[in-house]
Amino acid sequence: MAKTSVRPAARPSRRATATATTTAPTPGAPRQLTCFVVTGFGNKTDHATGRVLNLDKTFEQLVQPACDAVEVNCFRAIDANLTGSIDSIMYRWIYHADIVIADLSTLNANVFYELGVRHAQRPNTTVIIAESVLVQRIPFDLSTFVVHKYEHGGEAIAEAEQQRFVAHLSTVLRKLIDIEGRRMRAAEPLAAETDSPVFKSLSGMTPPSYVAQSYIEPPPWVPPAQRQRQGTPPGESLASLIDSAEAAKKRKDFAEAIRVFGLAIERQTGGQPGRKPDVFLAQRLALVTYKHGERPAADGRLDVQVAMAALIEAEQILQRYCEPRISNDPETLGLSGAIQKRLFDLSQDRSYLDQAIRFYERGFYVKRDYYNGINVAFMYTLRANLMEDRFQAIVNYGHANMIRQQVAEICEALIADEAAFARRGDQEWVYLSLAEAYRGLGRHADEARLQPWIQQVASDFAKGAYQDQLRKLDPAMQAFQQRVRPDELGLPPRPSAAPASPPASASAPAPTATGATVVRPAGSALPVTIDAGVEPGRSVASIEITCRITYQ
Repeated sequence: MAKTSVRPAARPSRRATATATTTAPTPGAPRQLTCFVVTGFGNKTDHATGRVLNLDKTFEQLVQPACDAVEVNCFRAIDANLTGSIDSIMYRWIYHADIVIADLSTLNANVFYELGVRHAQRPNTTVIIAESVLVQRIPFDLSTFVVHKYEHGGEAIAEAEQQRFVAHLSTVLRKLIDIEGRRMRAAEPLAAETDSPVFKSLSGMTPPSYVAQSYIEPPPWVPPAQRQRQGTPPGESLASLIDSAEAAKKRKDFAEAIRVFGLAIERQTGGQPGRKPDVFLAQRLALVTYKHGERPAADGRLDVQVAMAALIEAEQILQRYCEPRISNDPETLGLSGAIQKRLFDLSQDRSYLDQAIRFYERGFYVKRDYYNGINVAFMYTLRANLMEDRFQAIVNYGHANMIRQQVAEICEALIADEAAFARRGDQEWVYLSLAEAYRGLGRHADEARLQPWIQQVASDFAKGAYQDQLRKLDPAMQAFQQRVRPDELGLPPRPSAAPASPPASASAPAPTATGATVVRPAGSALPVTIDAGVEPGRSVASIEITCRITYQ
């Protein structure tokens, strides 16, 4: 345990009674220092760049190991015992914690507010960290303060970066503890050098005094060698509920995941109907609700009505908590797009297709990611076949290929950065999305070039999902290409194939919107397009066609 004379600004009254389930520490025993980590949890979006960062990874792989190195007990609001009001407990720890570490990554509004509360209450022992890309956009009021930066890959943090930042942050904490300890022993009446903009600007300001009316304990500190992720008793903290729900989701027990995520939302909101939970919890609840509807019926086949009901319920969860129609959160938009896409699959209702395109496309332009991009390209291809107007059909199909080209460029850039790509956990999906983009663009040689890499890194599940997608994409592309000339789509001419027997006659010609005439030979699946140069405004009385076929 870290033993030092650092102490909180105020101690609980000796008359206070403990309200936590654990007992108060033995009088006179050395007290372990506490560090309250002000941060979001789960996946959070940086709306300026569209990047999504898993902030749980920041806490687990960077902050907690650094605190472990100096034997400081660090925890977040979701790790604390939540038998009381979550707001009350959060404010208590912002004030009482010996050290506060605030992670400004994603510029989360709640984090900035809580950091402001700490700066107003305590003149020192507050440490600010942020992901390196975000450091460039730190607000002016904090621009003169030291912000310790780390690099985050989104879903994972590189091992080398973990080692570097843990060593750096633990050094910062050790120095802070040592200096504060020496000041308390040698010159306690003198104020500490401040790291708060409030106390720095209002020179001579006296820190507020607060005497707690009840006792609370931090979550128990467990040495790293003994720590287990599921070490917290179920139901004691919000974090333990989230862990239990995620475990149920992973084993595909979606009914249990729905129940526990529901408990987590109730715990965080205090059961107040008008209060919104963290967007991450709402997204997770919608996801497992959607997945729960995909279970087979007694005959082994999908019950379409059950699946549709679950999808609509998931849609309502997002509407209630995440407002997808006005949201710029890529996770919300991608999930909303997936729900609408599946509703269209099951119902063939065109309105669901249009909504899927709206959500996927906005998510793509916010995040510039291959997932939303390749999905919206496919949905545009489907819609092209539903357009009666020839011009609108070509516009939709062309837009699909424009997005596929962008997806290809995004994936190629990811693969080109070999060091960063080697650390990514989604390599199989990058390759498969790139292959699908090549397929849609008619770049078959490039698609074939990817196959050895796909065979090497993709799981059987991913390969199966890709083949299922091609079974939908190929017919959709072929169906549309029957309606237009290859040159209208920038495609190479269709290969000619000799018919099994000479056509006896041709079907009646049909003028097209461009003035060309489409003639479909009897027995042929492919139309023959003749650019007849029909003059606008004149009725065509007849078209004379001479066709000569020779055989070897």
